[in-house]
Order: sequence, then C-alpha cells, then structure tokens
Amino acid sequence: GPQPTDSPTLSPKPTFAPVIKTAEPSKAPTPNTFFCGETYQDAEQNCFTATPCPNGVGCPAGESCYGIAIPKCVSSAPTAAPTDSGPQPTDSPTLSPKPTFAPVIKTA
Repeated sequence: GPQPTDSPTLSPKPTFAPVIKTAEPSKAPTPNTFFCGETYQDAEQNCFTATPCPNGVGCPAGESCYGIAIPKCVSSAPTAAPTDSGPQPTDSPTLSPKPTFAPVIKTA
C-alpha cells in the first residue's frame, strides 16, 4: 500500500459560495397625515373627505394644511355598514321533539 510521506499535501482551499444580494424589501407606504381644512378641527373631523396635502401644499382656497396624527385619520376610510345583517337570534330556543325509544331489532 501507499507509504505515508514526510509532509502533508495541501488540498486547495474551499471557495465560498457566491453571495447573491437581493433587493431590500420595500418600505410600507407612509400613510398621509396631512389634510386640508379651514381649521385644525375641520381637517381632523373631515380627514376622510378632506383634500390630502402630504407635501403641505395643494389645499383649496381658504383652507390650510394641517398635520393630523389621530389613528382614525391614518387608516383608510371606513366602508359602509353591511346591508345584510344575517340571521337574527330568536327570543327563546326552539325545542326539538323528544327522542323515541331505541329501535328493537328482531332476530330471526
């Protein structure tokens, strides 16, 4: 068989796997918190229908841009109430008929 040598032989160094750089995840859209109104209260109360002014400009004449930070103005507008309310509970439970006696199996 092969005899051991005096010095070890060097294996080639392993190469590292290539690093594939993926794109950074996109940031969630920043909700607009700036709305037009004649007053701060007007802009806050009507933030769903008020003109958004994310850059501080673009309000109709007579209105200013206000930063509204309350949560209801940051989320999307509420949708209309559902039209079908579904089955309504009855006043009292309905009673099922009592069970009959267990069947009698006749054997031949």
